Amino acid sequence: MRPEKRRSLLHSFRDAARGVWLCLCSERNMRIHLTACGYVLFFAFKIGVSGGELACLLLSMGLVTGAETMNTAVEKLCDHVCKEQNPGIGRVKDLAAGAVLLCAIFAALVGGAVLLRPELWAAILDIAGTGWKLGAFGGAVAASFVLVFVVPLKRE
Repeated sequence: MRPEKRRSLLHSFRDAARGVWLCLCSERNMRIHLTACGYVLFFAFKIGVSGGELACLLLSMGLVTGAETMNTAVEKLCDHVCKEQNPGIGRVKDLAAGAVLLCAIFAALVGGAVLLRPELWAAILDIAGTGWKLGAFGGAVAASFVLVFVVPLKRE
């Protein structure tokens, strides 16, 4: 037996980044999660959340996007292992999707606990009350919609 060649740290990060990119390109839900993360961060910085609150938001975002990536990996592995319909494989996929749902629900609760305060409503009114800000925000929402629902996807 010859000794295995150790991979460099750079190669490991490259492979991990490729996995995130594959998930982003193939999974609409991942694009929805990342779009939501962008808006949460926008409003978090706009209203000036504390460092601890930002840490809670970032941890929640990491949990949801990590769970979505793991769900995608489980689904792709299941599809590779079993090409035909299989109730057991279906339950495994449902469990993985349920884990994402639970993470997303609790992340939304964290977001609500941190962001739902008078400063948020003031920021929203500031955007809505200024023509160019409203136009820019509307453009960002339209771009997000295109990114999530219209952009052609890689299909494996």
